[in-house]
Amino acid sequence: MSYKGTIQNGQIKLPPDVVLPEGASVVVDVELREEVPIADFARELLKLSRPRDWPTDMALNHDHYLHGLPKSA
Repeated sequence: MSYKGTIQNGQIKLPPDVVLPEGASVVVDVELREEVPIADFARELLKLSRPRDWPTDMALNHDHYLHGLPKSA
């Protein structure tokens, strides 16, 4: 059987409905999740951005500029 719990104050906390017999042998498999704070992610993403010399109607007529289709407006 397998249960998922968390660490709280240095102790493993399992869901309240999980009851294990005293002295039961257990194996702990740790899942570490490195979460990057959103501000750090946004800062790194902004490093990739740079000014473009695209036409001012690029969003509206991207098919024209990319594929040669007629302009929308």
